Amino acid sequence: MVKTLKDHLIDTFDDLTQDSVKKFTRKLCDRSQEPRVRRGAVEKIKDSLDLADVMVDTFTSKEAVTVTIEILQAIGCNQQAEDLNKATGQAGARGSAEVSPGSSSAPSKGKHFVDKHRSQLINRVTNIDAILDELLQNEIISHNEYNVIRSKNTSSEKMRDLFAGPMLSAGNEGKDALYEALMMLQRPLMKDLGAQ
Repeated sequence: MVKTLKDHLIDTFDDLTQDSVKKFTRKLCDRSQEPRVRRGAVEKIKDSLDLADVMVDTFTSKEAVTVTIEILQAIGCNQQAEDLNKATGQAGARGSAEVSPGSSSAPSKGKHFVDKHRSQLINRVTNIDAILDELLQNEIISHNEYNVIRSKNTSSEKMRDLFAGPMLSAGNEGKDALYEALMMLQRPLMKDLGAQ
C-alpha cells in the first residue's frame, strides 16, 4: 500500500528525539503566518500521530509537509527535512479520487482553466458544499478551511473564499482537483465554459 503524505509526516516525527519534538512544537506555535496552530492544540499532543493530525487538520496535507520541512530546517533537523522532502516527492497517493498526472484540465502553458474562468465559477457554481466535500476527502483543503468556507451564506461567497485561500496555497494540484470536482458535480456549467 502506498503511503499518504500523513504517513510520511508520522514517520518523520517518529524519527525525532523528544528534544527535537519539543523544539518543533515550540516553533510551530511561534509561526506568524496563517493558519496558526493554537498552543492548546499542541499541549494535547501525546505522540507522532497526534502531531501529524494537528498538522493535517490545520493545513492541507501538502501544505503540512511544506511547513514541517521549513520548521525542521529551522531547528537544525536538516536530514529529516531532506528525507521528508524526498519521500513526499514521490508520495502522490491521496486516495482513489486523486487527479492523475497529465489531466486535460489545463494546458501545459498558459492559465489554468479554473483561473481563466474564476469570476464565472464564483457567480455560477451552485453545488459548492458537495465540491468542498470532494476537496476535503482528497486532502486539498483542511477541516478548518472546510468549516470556515461552509459558514459563508451564499455560494458565491463560498467560492470566493475558496479561491482566496486554499486554492492559492494548493497550486496546480488543488486547481486540478477543483476542476475534477466541478466536472463531476457541475458538468453542464463546465461544458458551457468550454471544458473538454
